[in-house]
Amino acid sequence: EKERKFNGWFLWRFMMAADEQGKGFGRQAIDILTRIMKEKGYCELRTSCGKGEGSPLGFYERYGFVQTGRDLEGEIELLLHL
Repeated sequence: EKERKFNGWFLWRFMMAADEQGKGFGRQAIDILTRIMKEKGYCELRTSCGKGEGSPLGFYERYGFVQTGRDLEGEIELLLHL
C-alpha cells in the first residue's frame, strides 16, 4: 500500500538538560514550533524516541503525540496532528 504524502516536519533529537526538565521549557518550545508550522501551512509533526528508563515518550504523549506503530531504527515513531 502506498503511503500518503507527509505534510509536515520531523523533530530530530529534541533534548532538554536533565536539571531543566519538568519546568515547562520543552512544552513552550514545541508550542512555538507548532505555531510556526501552522502559520506555514503544515499539519503534522513527527518525531521518534527510545524506550525504557529516561525515555521522553510520556512527555510526547502528554503533549498529544500518538504512536504510529512504526519502528524507526529501534525507536518509536510519534505523530502530532496540528
